[in-house]
Amino acid sequence: MSDTRKSTDFLDLALDDYLAARLLLRSGLLSQGLAVAATAVEKHLKAALALKNYYLKKHLESGLLQGIEKLYPSLYNALDPDFLRYLKRGFMLRYATVDSDGFSIVINQHRTLVALDETMVRIDNGFLIKQGSNELDTPLRRAVKAQNSTLLEDNVPLGGITLPELAKRVNKMFELKVDHKLATMRVQYETEGLNIVGDFCKKSDIGMNRATQKLSMG
Repeated sequence: MSDTRKSTDFLDLALDDYLAARLLLRSGLLSQGLAVAATAVEKHLKAALALKNYYLKKHLESGLLQGIEKLYPSLYNALDPDFLRYLKRGFMLRYATVDSDGFSIVINQHRTLVALDETMVRIDNGFLIKQGSNELDTPLRRAVKAQNSTLLEDNVPLGGITLPELAKRVNKMFELKVDHKLATMRVQYETEGLNIVGDFCKKSDIGMNRATQKLSMG
């Protein structure tokens, strides 16, 4: 398989995951949406590496990101390391309640959606794929041209909505904490606006056996 073919195959997979992640996040299925968002970004980065004949069976771990840093330093510097760590935690979330004592996460619906959209567009903008003398559109660019509603609705960087407009919406939140011996607590609630507080990778301060709970709120 040619490097270009492998890259475009990864781009197809990345777009499928990206659209699924957007549907889940916008529907309020935040933990599921974050896990799929992680695989979307992972596959988009692997598409870039495939153009350099570089492939490894890793998720959003150091080996994958080291490859980006080495082969695409400007892209690496443009990515938000806090958001990438957050995506990695989102991928771990799939099994956290059965094997991860001490795990916690806070998911902010619209903040996550905006960062995912910005990251996918930023990665995609760097692709130049040719077939002979012809430049090929990436699957993401084809979806934009086709006015794919799953892609464009509530998408700030692609012009589907402005950030102030999105900030007026009710915003869903999800917090999870896995205590000693896998005792698990989940909290879902809503906030007004994006309510950005601290890093993506903040720890939840909820816990078992408390009379009151301190929510992150963002």
